[in-house]
Amino acid sequence: MGKLSKKIRPTENNLSEIPNQSGNYLLFRGNKPPYVGSAGAGNLQKRIKQQLNIKRGITSIRYKPTSSEREAKAWEKKYRDKYNPEQEKI
Repeated sequence: MGKLSKKIRPTENNLSEIPNQSGNYLLFRGNKPPYVGSAGAGNLQKRIKQQLNIKRGITSIRYKPTSSEREAKAWEKKYRDKYNPEQEKI
């Protein structure tokens, strides 16, 4: 599948453009390491919206659609290794 999207602001318009498929997402709060997550079974848009309701202060999002949940989990590990996020602090 393709690369990560450009950073987008978490507005309703932008969220509605996120595809309903498996994939990964990175949630940013300023310059802090991102929160990294994955979604399977066509739930990428739904999962991002759920996380935005839980995690406050998110300033931007990046996402990557994948062809399967298995692929999304593999990319999630790669992104966590790359960004070394502090998952619970965001």
